[in-house]
Amino acid sequence: MGTRYKPNAGKLTSLEDVNLALKDIGLAERELDAIDAKAAKEIAEIKERAAKEGEQLRKQILETSAKISAYAEYNKAELFKDKKSVELSFGLFGFRKSTKISVKKSTLELLKKLGFSGCVRLKEEPDKEAMANLTDEQLSQVDACRKVTNDFFCEANLDEVNRELLKNAG
Repeated sequence: MGTRYKPNAGKLTSLEDVNLALKDIGLAERELDAIDAKAAKEIAEIKERAAKEGEQLRKQILETSAKISAYAEYNKAELFKDKKSVELSFGLFGFRKSTKISVKKSTLELLKKLGFSGCVRLKEEPDKEAMANLTDEQLSQVDACRKVTNDFFCEANLDEVNRELLKNAG
């Protein structure tokens, strides 16, 4: 890359300084994207490697658990007549009472239709987008208010930064 004027980071004195500062932001964002992409790729490779390395151990755990389960089921009357679990020096095994509710696609509609509204979960929260249509007076009635701020923003033109990088590379 050619020599260019880099604005003093503490003070910008012209639009050209601001333009160069925006370019610096764009270059930094580009580098961050590359760093993040490389990290994501490495993380995915590590996870894949760990899954392969652990595959045999997971299979062994499942098979051994199945053997313990078969032993427990076969000896259920003797082992669990007065208790639900057996504690040994290397661990614990047994049976837990478990209840699951199985639902179908039609369950929600039927619950509503038959008046079992207490069995329907609804997440209630203020809809701020809809509330934007209320007047300030209406907002005040519901203990809300409209806050208008003049927030600063700056946005690098990444296309232009990339064009310049290509131009200077050639």
